[in-house]
Amino acid sequence: MSAKIILVGGSKGGPGKSTIAQQIAGHLLIKEKKNVHLLDIDVQRTTYQWCQDREAMASGENLAKLSYHYRADGVLDYLRGIQDQHDYIVVDAGGFDSESQREAMLVATHLLLPIRPKRRDLRSLVALDQVVEKAQILNGALKVRVVMNQCPSLPNQFSRIQGAKDVCETFGMTALDTNIYARNVYDDAEEAGRTIFELPKGERDKKAEAEIKLLVKEFVFGEKVDG
Repeated sequence: MSAKIILVGGSKGGPGKSTIAQQIAGHLLIKEKKNVHLLDIDVQRTTYQWCQDREAMASGENLAKLSYHYRADGVLDYLRGIQDQHDYIVVDAGGFDSESQREAMLVATHLLLPIRPKRRDLRSLVALDQVVEKAQILNGALKVRVVMNQCPSLPNQFSRIQGAKDVCETFGMTALDTNIYARNVYDDAEEAGRTIFELPKGERDKKAEAEIKLLVKEFVFGEKVDG
C-alpha cells in the first residue's frame, strides 16, 4: 500500500483550504471506507484543532477513526515515512507559501488549490505559478488543479465563476468542473467538530455532500463529472 498524497495548498488565506481538506478526508474515510491520515502543516493548526475537537466532542459516538498529526518541519521525511501505512494522506498546507508546503509538493500525488472567484484570490496564482512549475519538474506525477470554493449560488453569478476559471487557464492551471458553493453547513460542521457527513440528520445538507462527492470523484479518482 502506497498512499495517494492530496495536498490542499496555496499562497493566500481565506479561500477555505482547511475546510476542503477536512471534508475530502471525511468523504474518503466515511463514504469510501478508506484508511485516511490528515496532516496539518499550517502554523495556525486549524485542522489539527478540528481533529482534536472531533475526538473530544464525540461523547461516546461511534465515529470512524481518523488518524491525524501536526508537523511544522521535516514534512518530506514524515510523509515518506507513513506513505505505506495509509490509503490516502490529506495535507492541509494553510494559506501561505511555506517551506513545508514546498516539501510536500515533492512527494504529493495531487495538489488542490482552492480559490474564490474573486480578483484578489486570482492574483494569488501569480505567486504560485513558478513554485508549482518547479515542483512539477521535480515531481512529474503531481496532478495540479484549481477548485472554485465559496462560490455564490445565484444563477446570474455563473459567468463570474466561469470567468475565474478562464483566468486560471492563462496561468497554465486547470480548474475543476466541480464547484463548491458558499453554504452554512461547512461552518456548522467545523464548529461541531464534525465532517458534513457526521452531523445530525436534521442538520445535514445534501447539496453540500454531493459537491464534496463530486470533488473527490473528479479530482482524486479522475472521473468525469458534470460541472
